[in-house]
Amino acid sequence: MVPSRDHLPTSHPRRGVLEADPGRWGSVPPVPAVPEDTGLPFFFLCDLVLKTLFFHGSMLGREIAERACVPWHMVGEILKFLSGEGYCGTTGLRGPLKHHETFAQGLQYSITTAGRERARELFELSQYAGPAPVPLEDYLAVARDQAQEIPAVTHRLLQRVLQDLVLAPSVLHQLGPGLRARQAIFIYGPPGNGKSTLAEACASLLGGPIFIPHALYIHGEVIRLFDPLHHRPVEGPLPEHDRRWALCHRPVVRAGGELTKRELELGFDSGLRFYEAPLQLKANGGLFLIDDFGRQAVPARDILNRLVVPLEAGYDFLNIARASTTVAVPFTELLMLSTNIAPRELVDEAFLRRVRYKVQVPDPTEAEFREIFRRVCEVRRLAYDDGAVTRLLDDYYRRVGRPLHGCHPRDLVDHVINTAGYFEVEPSLSPELVDHAVIAYFGDVGQLR
Repeated sequence: MVPSRDHLPTSHPRRGVLEADPGRWGSVPPVPAVPEDTGLPFFFLCDLVLKTLFFHGSMLGREIAERACVPWHMVGEILKFLSGEGYCGTTGLRGPLKHHETFAQGLQYSITTAGRERARELFELSQYAGPAPVPLEDYLAVARDQAQEIPAVTHRLLQRVLQDLVLAPSVLHQLGPGLRARQAIFIYGPPGNGKSTLAEACASLLGGPIFIPHALYIHGEVIRLFDPLHHRPVEGPLPEHDRRWALCHRPVVRAGGELTKRELELGFDSGLRFYEAPLQLKANGGLFLIDDFGRQAVPARDILNRLVVPLEAGYDFLNIARASTTVAVPFTELLMLSTNIAPRELVDEAFLRRVRYKVQVPDPTEAEFREIFRRVCEVRRLAYDDGAVTRLLDDYYRRVGRPLHGCHPRDLVDHVINTAGYFEVEPSLSPELVDHAVIAYFGDVGQLR
């Protein structure tokens, strides 16, 4: 659920954490003008640049700034300090300068023996050498602002977003109020009817792109937040902004039967010596979908026990063991639990009250099944034959009592196309090809004919 502004943890960010953008992006994190604007200690930035040089051996000035996501004029000061300490030096100009670059940006910087020794000492504390992190208070301010930029869901909007899916009207009427309220939602029903697809489609209702920090800085510790598995950067021209933040489409973080309680806690890599954000933190501002809920090795009750406080309070707690502290972070995602198990079989009434919206996705009717089949054929450029679908329903569904599932048309059409390719014939919904597809797909040959 997306909490109100008052529910998020209190923070006191520096001035200039967000600036209004006259274009399409709303508020953006401004480019820091001086090292103090980053909210990071100068020594931390120096250590970050030194570790970056250690891993690469030598780099151009512009490359160091790009890697650290810090403006060049700051990196120049850092390199000047490191050179004065004897930790790095230059080997001259390498390649042509761009029209807006200074001479120093084209210089190649190399780490010295003393620099390598110092870097190895730093690695005992942390091997993080990625983009400069963002202080927690700055993240709280931006997350609080972005939580207010979510459009209200209406019946017409939901219909437009889900127009490519064939759904019973009851599904939309159950789903819409939950989305509008930004509450956690149970999506349940028989397998193969598009529950996960439906949930992921709802991510587009959460609003436009948001800024996500590559990493967070909390009490001297680094927590890596940006994850290319879940965060999809916006392509094309971007507004000028603090590059420690990536402008991304609303995240869709999906966890399935492999989900464990460890993935819902702050993870510490004992080898690299920095933290990895839990899944719910990576999902902030977007969708956190727990698929196949109830099929995890950890009981469903334990998962809800872990998430119930963030659900109700609008913020979560992270235990940073190395700093001997616990901090509050926003919980601004939409939580969806997708399952083919009836909710009452998973958790008791007390938990069901906390997940207030339940959406049942039933098996499609025969008319809906035909419409799905027609749309799949259109997408696959296969001629639709309603008579062939009638025969399929008569012989392989009604006669054997097989339930209709929404995924069957797609899977059977794909089987037909691949079978036709194998036999080097034109794909069609002929009896021969459909029979092959059914036998290959369902496997219960003895029951078919």
